[in-house]
Amino acid sequence: MDRRHFMKTTAATLAASACISGNRVMASPLSTPLAGKKKIGLQLFSLRDDMAKDPEGTLRQTAGMGYSFIETYGYRDGKFFGKSPKEFSDFVSSLGMKMTSSHTGFDVYANDTPAAWDAVKKNMEDTKAAGSKWIVQAGYPGARYTKLDEVKKLADTFNRVGELAKTFGLKFAYHNHREEFRAVENQIPYQLYLERTEKSLMAFQMDIGHVANEMADYRMYLKLYPGRFGCIHIRDTDVITKVATEMGRGHVALEDVFNLFANAGVEDYYVEQEEYNYTPLESVKMCYDYLAAAQYVAW
Repeated sequence: MDRRHFMKTTAATLAASACISGNRVMASPLSTPLAGKKKIGLQLFSLRDDMAKDPEGTLRQTAGMGYSFIETYGYRDGKFFGKSPKEFSDFVSSLGMKMTSSHTGFDVYANDTPAAWDAVKKNMEDTKAAGSKWIVQAGYPGARYTKLDEVKKLADTFNRVGELAKTFGLKFAYHNHREEFRAVENQIPYQLYLERTEKSLMAFQMDIGHVANEMADYRMYLKLYPGRFGCIHIRDTDVITKVATEMGRGHVALEDVFNLFANAGVEDYYVEQEEYNYTPLESVKMCYDYLAAAQYVAW
């Protein structure tokens, strides 16, 4: 699964972030959990280095921060972080959390064969067995597309994947990066996917930070396509340096985003933190604390 590589935030980013005014909160990495637990999710890729070393210990710390839901990544060989679907689900449940989503990828976009579709079915079967609600295409399989016909074909395949997901009792969603906001034959692929795919078959897991970094209007999409964004990634970013930062330190209009949840059809949201000013564990705790304290975050 292709994901963007970790990079350290520069001193210039810190200086720029420190100057941001308005409702931005400068949290301490040692801030304490707040009362009144909200249903905040975490994409575990935020803690990828810790998960690689000690998945059980990292999940315990995640639960201790207050997170209610987790979204996994890296499903392979029928397992989630080395555990069978039931083993993983049972362990996560024992910590007071629930796995509600899985980031994954499929070969069927470029390899439309029975074997490739069988692999999709196995993935979906295991994802459902782990208790998940969502199965999410984690990246843009059309990043190198240069022809509009290729973009349209991918949209049609999304519909097929979504239709199959429904047979397993799952909801299929697509997670964006940045490339799909770059025009192909004078059309924006992301917008074409929204218009060409069936609302009943798939949702869009908008990653707010990636959209902001591409200078696209995330608020416009949330307004113009009601009910299409069943789950969402909350991320703050410095749109000048294009580097993600801890919640409340960047330029994303977080309050506007949360106020648009009802129109957008958001059912679940997940923090994803890929770049850090502190350790990854400290950074994701800061994000939780920020959202837990924000009055405009109702749930």
